[in-house]
Amino acid sequence: MPSAHGFLDITLALGPHLPVWPGDPTIRLDPAARIAAGDGVNVSRLQLGTHAGTHLDPPFHVRDDGARVDELPLDALIGPCWVCDLTPLTAHIDAGDLRRAGIPAGTQRLLLKTRNSRLWSTQPHAFTDDFVALTPAAARWVVDAGIRLIGIDYLSIEPFDGDGETHRILLSAGVIAVEGLDLGRVSPGAYTLLCLPLKIAGGDGAPCRAVLAPLAFGGQP
Repeated sequence: MPSAHGFLDITLALGPHLPVWPGDPTIRLDPAARIAAGDGVNVSRLQLGTHAGTHLDPPFHVRDDGARVDELPLDALIGPCWVCDLTPLTAHIDAGDLRRAGIPAGTQRLLLKTRNSRLWSTQPHAFTDDFVALTPAAARWVVDAGIRLIGIDYLSIEPFDGDGETHRILLSAGVIAVEGLDLGRVSPGAYTLLCLPLKIAGGDGAPCRAVLAPLAFGGQP
C-alpha cells in the first residue's frame, strides 16, 4: 500500500518463507542473541544467496569482465521510470509486445508488471517455473531502445527453460536486471524509482530495497 507520502514499497520481505531459484541457497534467519533468553540485545544470523528475493543482476553475473554490484552507477538505479502493464499476456514477452505497449520514447528504467505479480499472493511460498519473462528478441528490443534498467515481477528476467541468452544480451550491453519485484498493487505509469542493492564488494548480484515514489523530478521515465 502507498505510504502517506505516496511511496510504494515494491520489495519482497526476505525470510525463510520466500522461494528461491532452484539450487540457490535457501534463506535462513536464526537467532544469535535474544533478550528473552537473557541476552542484552536481539541479534539474528542471516544466510542467503546474492540473488534472493528482490535483487539485481549486474553484468558480472554473466561476464567475468562485467561491472560488479559495487561498481554500478547510482544514476541508473535512481530516477524516473515507467511501469508497463502486461498482465493480459499468457506467453513470454516478445519484442512485438514491447513495441505495442506504449512505452514512452526515451524511457531509461522500465518495470514490467505481468501475471507473475499474482503469484506473490496466491502461492508466495512455493517456486513455480510457470512465470512470464523476456525472450531474447525482447531483450534485444530493450537494448536497442536505450533502456538502462529493466525489472520484472518474478525471480528471473529469463524464462525458466532459457539458455541464458536473455541475460547475456541485457547484461553484456550494461542493462541492469532487477528481479523479484512485487508490483501487484502498482498501477501502470510514470514514477520515480529508488533501487539500492546491498553494496557487496565484487558482487555478482545483491538483494535490493526497491521503492516507487511520485514522479517528482519531471523529464522522461
